[in-house]
Amino acid sequence: MVPIKEAINNGSWLHCEYEEYKGIIKFRIKVDSFRKLSFSEIDNPEEMEYLLNPHATLWLMSVDFINLTNIPIDPYYGPKYLMLIDKDGFNFHVRKSDSHLERFSSFSETSGVNKFYSEGDLIPKIKVTGSLIFELPDDDDAEYSISIKNNGIVQEV
Repeated sequence: MVPIKEAINNGSWLHCEYEEYKGIIKFRIKVDSFRKLSFSEIDNPEEMEYLLNPHATLWLMSVDFINLTNIPIDPYYGPKYLMLIDKDGFNFHVRKSDSHLERFSSFSETSGVNKFYSEGDLIPKIKVTGSLIFELPDDDDAEYSISIKNNGIVQEV
């Protein structure tokens, strides 16, 4: 696990690796920013398929992503496998897919969220800049570390 603040401040690339039924999936990410989202940034938020829990907030993580697997991978198997872990060990996955938020809103394009929710594959060795959305407890003081599902490895390069 790598603390988000540390990854942003150091500008570090993180090597991520996990095993999936398709084999070993490898990629690198660099976290450019991590910030709380305001509903005013999302056009027509009432069209979101999955309403936000009133006790949660949306956070936007902007990343550079490079697929290091030998073959193109669906975005589902790359950045969407990231998760956050708080200081108490609680896990938070990338927010459940929402077509308005990720594909059909202007917000999806301006924020880069659409880059990891498209129909196209992530081609090996080609950098993609995009964003992921997390639904987190309403706690501005919480600190999170980056991890990956399936007991994968996340380490600074």
